[in-house]
Amino acid sequence: MNVTRVLGAVLLAGAAFAILPWSPARAQVVPTHEVRKGDTLFAVARKAKHEGVTRNQMIVAIYRANANAFPGGNINMLEVGTVLAIPPRHEVAKLESTEADRLVRELLGMKPAAAQPPVAAIKPAPAVRAPAKPSAAVSLAAEAAAKRYREGLALERRGDQQGALTAFLEAGEAGNGLAQRKLGQIYDKGNTVVSRDYQTALKWYQKAREQGVDLDKPLQRTTPH
Repeated sequence: MNVTRVLGAVLLAGAAFAILPWSPARAQVVPTHEVRKGDTLFAVARKAKHEGVTRNQMIVAIYRANANAFPGGNINMLEVGTVLAIPPRHEVAKLESTEADRLVRELLGMKPAAAQPPVAAIKPAPAVRAPAKPSAAVSLAAEAAAKRYREGLALERRGDQQGALTAFLEAGEAGNGLAQRKLGQIYDKGNTVVSRDYQTALKWYQKAREQGVDLDKPLQRTTPH
Protein backbone atom coordinates (compact mmCIF):
# COMPACT_ATOMS: atom_id res chain seq x y z
CA MET A 1 0.00 0.00 0.00
CA ASN A 2 1.30 3.43 -0.92
CA VAL A 3 1.36 5.30 2.44
CA THR A 4 1.87 8.67 0.75
CA ARG A 5 -1.21 8.20 -1.43
CA VAL A 6 -3.35 7.22 1.61
CA LEU A 7 -2.20 10.24 3.62
CA GLY A 8 -2.93 12.51 0.67
CA ALA A 9 -6.49 11.19 0.37
CA VAL A 10 -7.10 11.74 4.11
CA LEU A 11 -5.83 15.32 3.92
CA LEU A 12 -8.01 16.09 0.92
CA ALA A 13 -11.11 14.70 2.67
CA GLY A 14 -10.37 16.79 5.76
CA ALA A 15 -9.96 19.93 3.68
CA ALA A 16 -13.24 19.29 1.86
CA PHE A 17 -15.05 18.91 5.16
CA ALA A 18 -13.48 22.09 6.54
CA ILE A 19 -14.74 24.25 3.69
CA LEU A 20 -18.35 23.03 3.81
CA PRO A 21 -20.53 26.16 3.88
CA TRP A 22 -22.30 27.00 7.19
CA SER A 23 -25.98 26.39 7.01
CA PRO A 24 -28.46 28.53 8.99
CA ALA A 25 -30.52 25.41 9.56
CA ARG A 26 -27.74 24.12 11.83
CA ALA A 27 -28.09 27.06 14.19
CA GLN A 28 -30.80 26.92 16.83
CA VAL A 29 -32.33 30.39 16.89
CA VAL A 30 -34.79 31.11 19.68
CA PRO A 31 -37.58 33.38 18.41
CA THR A 32 -38.33 36.43 20.52
CA HIS A 33 -40.88 39.24 20.78
CA GLU A 34 -40.05 42.77 21.93
CA VAL A 35 -42.86 44.23 24.03
CA ARG A 36 -44.39 47.39 22.61
CA LYS A 37 -46.87 49.86 24.06
CA GLY A 38 -50.28 48.23 24.44
CA ASP A 39 -48.93 44.66 24.29
CA THR A 40 -50.44 42.07 26.62
CA LEU A 41 -49.47 38.47 27.27
CA PHE A 42 -52.71 37.40 25.55
CA ALA A 43 -51.93 39.45 22.44
CA VAL A 44 -48.34 38.15 22.24
CA ALA A 45 -49.56 34.56 22.61
CA ARG A 46 -52.13 35.08 19.85
CA LYS A 47 -49.49 36.39 17.44
CA ALA A 48 -46.87 33.75 18.28
CA LYS A 49 -49.18 30.72 18.61
CA HIS A 50 -47.90 27.57 16.93
CA GLU A 51 -50.19 25.43 14.83
CA GLY A 52 -51.81 22.60 16.75
CA VAL A 53 -51.69 24.17 20.23
CA THR A 54 -54.25 26.34 22.03
CA ARG A 55 -53.71 29.97 22.92
CA ASN A 56 -53.89 29.13 26.62
CA GLN A 57 -51.10 26.59 26.16
CA MET A 58 -49.11 29.35 24.46
CA ILE A 59 -49.89 31.85 27.24
CA VAL A 60 -48.67 29.52 29.98
CA ALA A 61 -45.56 28.49 28.02
CA ILE A 62 -44.53 32.11 27.40
CA TYR A 63 -45.29 33.02 31.01
CA ARG A 64 -43.13 30.17 32.33
CA ALA A 65 -40.28 30.88 29.91
CA ASN A 66 -40.16 34.56 30.92
CA ALA A 67 -40.98 34.50 34.64
CA ASN A 68 -38.72 37.49 35.35
CA ALA A 69 -40.69 39.64 32.88
CA PHE A 70 -43.80 39.61 35.11
CA PRO A 71 -43.14 41.39 38.43
CA GLY A 72 -44.90 39.65 41.28
CA GLY A 73 -46.18 37.03 38.83
CA ASN A 74 -48.75 39.51 37.52
CA ILE A 75 -49.55 38.72 33.88
CA ASN A 76 -50.72 42.32 33.38
CA MET A 77 -47.26 43.73 34.06
CA LEU A 78 -45.14 43.98 30.93
CA GLU A 79 -42.58 46.73 30.48
CA VAL A 80 -42.08 48.20 27.03
CA GLY A 81 -38.76 47.05 25.59
CA THR A 82 -38.74 43.69 27.38
CA VAL A 83 -37.70 40.87 25.04
CA LEU A 84 -39.77 37.73 25.54
CA ALA A 85 -38.46 34.31 24.50
CA ILE A 86 -41.06 32.36 22.50
CA PRO A 87 -40.92 28.63 23.36
CA PRO A 88 -40.85 26.15 20.45
CA ARG A 89 -43.93 24.15 19.58
CA HIS A 90 -42.73 20.89 21.16
CA GLU A 91 -42.25 22.65 24.50
CA VAL A 92 -45.69 24.26 24.33
CA ALA A 93 -47.36 20.98 23.43
CA LYS A 94 -46.00 19.26 26.57
CA LEU A 95 -48.68 21.03 28.62
CA GLU A 96 -52.17 19.54 28.41
CA SER A 97 -54.74 22.00 27.06
CA THR A 98 -57.10 21.42 30.01
CA GLU A 99 -54.29 22.10 32.45
CA ALA A 100 -53.39 25.26 30.51
CA ASP A 101 -57.01 26.45 30.79
CA ARG A 102 -56.91 25.92 34.56
CA LEU A 103 -53.60 27.74 34.95
CA VAL A 104 -54.81 30.71 32.90
CA ARG A 105 -57.87 31.01 35.13
CA GLU A 106 -55.56 31.00 38.15
CA LEU A 107 -53.37 33.70 36.64
CA LEU A 108 -56.41 35.83 35.88
CA GLY A 109 -57.67 35.39 39.43
CA MET A 110 -54.46 36.60 41.08
CA LYS A 111 -54.91 39.68 43.25
CA PRO A 112 -53.33 42.61 41.40
CA ALA A 113 -50.90 44.81 43.32
CA ALA A 114 -51.95 48.40 43.95
CA ALA A 115 -51.44 50.95 41.20
CA GLN A 116 -50.31 48.42 38.62
CA PRO A 117 -51.05 49.46 35.03
CA PRO A 118 -53.18 47.04 32.96
CA VAL A 119 -50.95 47.21 29.90
CA ALA A 120 -47.25 47.41 29.18
CA ALA A 121 -45.76 50.16 31.34
CA ILE A 122 -43.82 52.98 29.73
CA LYS A 123 -40.30 53.59 30.98
CA PRO A 124 -39.92 57.03 32.65
CA ALA A 125 -38.74 59.77 30.33
CA PRO A 126 -35.33 61.29 31.18
CA ALA A 127 -36.80 64.79 31.31
CA VAL A 128 -40.17 66.43 31.85
CA ARG A 129 -41.86 67.20 28.56
CA ALA A 130 -45.00 68.99 27.55
CA PRO A 131 -48.01 66.70 26.94
CA ALA A 132 -47.91 65.38 23.41
CA LYS A 133 -50.87 65.01 21.10
CA PRO A 134 -52.16 61.48 20.60
CA SER A 135 -50.03 59.76 17.98
CA ALA A 136 -51.28 57.70 15.09
CA ALA A 137 -49.99 54.59 16.88
CA VAL A 138 -52.14 55.37 19.93
CA SER A 139 -55.19 55.85 17.70
CA LEU A 140 -54.54 52.53 15.99
CA ALA A 141 -54.17 50.81 19.36
CA ALA A 142 -57.52 52.28 20.50
CA GLU A 143 -59.18 51.09 17.28
CA ALA A 144 -57.71 47.62 17.73
CA ALA A 145 -59.00 47.49 21.32
CA ALA A 146 -62.48 48.57 20.20
CA LYS A 147 -62.45 45.91 17.49
CA ARG A 148 -61.42 43.26 20.01
CA TYR A 149 -64.31 44.34 22.27
CA ARG A 150 -66.78 43.90 19.39
CA GLU A 151 -65.29 40.47 18.69
CA GLY A 152 -65.89 39.60 22.34
CA LEU A 153 -69.55 40.54 22.01
CA ALA A 154 -69.86 38.34 18.91
CA LEU A 155 -68.20 35.40 20.68
CA GLU A 156 -70.49 35.86 23.66
CA ARG A 157 -73.54 35.77 21.40
CA ARG A 158 -72.31 32.45 20.00
CA GLY A 159 -71.95 31.05 23.51
CA ASP A 160 -68.12 31.02 23.54
CA GLN A 161 -67.65 32.37 27.07
CA GLN A 162 -63.91 31.60 27.20
CA GLY A 163 -63.20 33.28 23.89
CA ALA A 164 -65.35 36.25 24.85
CA LEU A 165 -63.57 36.66 28.19
CA THR A 166 -60.18 36.59 26.50
CA ALA A 167 -61.28 39.20 23.98
CA PHE A 168 -62.72 41.46 26.68
CA LEU A 169 -59.54 41.11 28.76
CA GLU A 170 -57.33 42.09 25.85
CA ALA A 171 -59.52 45.06 25.01
CA GLY A 172 -59.83 46.10 28.65
CA GLU A 173 -56.10 45.82 29.28
CA ALA A 174 -55.54 48.00 26.24
CA GLY A 175 -57.74 50.71 27.78
CA ASN A 176 -61.14 50.16 26.17
CA GLY A 177 -63.70 51.50 28.66
CA LEU A 178 -66.64 49.47 27.37
CA ALA A 179 -64.65 46.26 27.68
CA GLN A 180 -63.63 47.25 31.20
CA ARG A 181 -67.26 47.80 32.16
CA LYS A 182 -68.17 44.44 30.60
CA LEU A 183 -65.44 42.71 32.62
CA GLY A 184 -66.78 44.35 35.77
CA GLN A 185 -70.19 42.87 35.06
CA ILE A 186 -68.76 39.42 34.28
CA TYR A 187 -66.79 39.24 37.53
CA ASP A 188 -69.68 40.80 39.43
CA LYS A 189 -71.97 37.90 38.53
CA GLY A 190 -69.57 35.13 37.45
CA ASN A 191 -70.20 32.73 34.59
CA THR A 192 -69.16 29.29 33.35
CA VAL A 193 -65.55 30.47 32.93
CA VAL A 194 -64.84 32.58 36.02
CA SER A 195 -66.22 32.62 39.55
CA ARG A 196 -67.78 35.69 41.10
CA ASP A 197 -65.02 38.01 42.30
CA TYR A 198 -66.20 41.33 43.70
CA GLN A 199 -62.69 42.73 44.12
CA THR A 200 -61.80 42.10 40.50
CA ALA A 201 -65.20 43.44 39.42
CA LEU A 202 -64.60 46.67 41.36
CA LYS A 203 -61.17 46.99 39.76
CA TRP A 204 -62.63 46.86 36.24
CA TYR A 205 -65.56 49.13 37.14
CA GLN A 206 -63.10 51.71 38.44
CA LYS A 207 -61.02 51.54 35.27
CA ALA A 208 -64.16 52.01 33.16
CA ARG A 209 -65.22 54.96 35.31
CA GLU A 210 -61.79 56.55 34.79
CA GLN A 211 -62.37 56.26 31.05
CA GLY A 212 -65.59 58.26 31.44
CA VAL A 213 -67.89 55.27 30.87
CA ASP A 214 -71.36 55.56 32.40
CA LEU A 215 -71.71 52.44 34.55
CA ASP A 216 -75.47 52.89 34.85
CA LYS A 217 -76.06 52.89 31.09
CA PRO A 218 -77.12 49.45 29.79
CA LEU A 219 -74.56 47.57 27.75
CA GLN A 220 -75.17 46.61 24.14
CA ARG A 221 -77.43 43.56 23.96
CA THR A 222 -75.26 40.44 23.72
CA THR A 223 -77.95 37.81 23.24
CA PRO A 224 -80.21 37.44 20.21
CA HIS A 225 -83.84 38.59 20.44
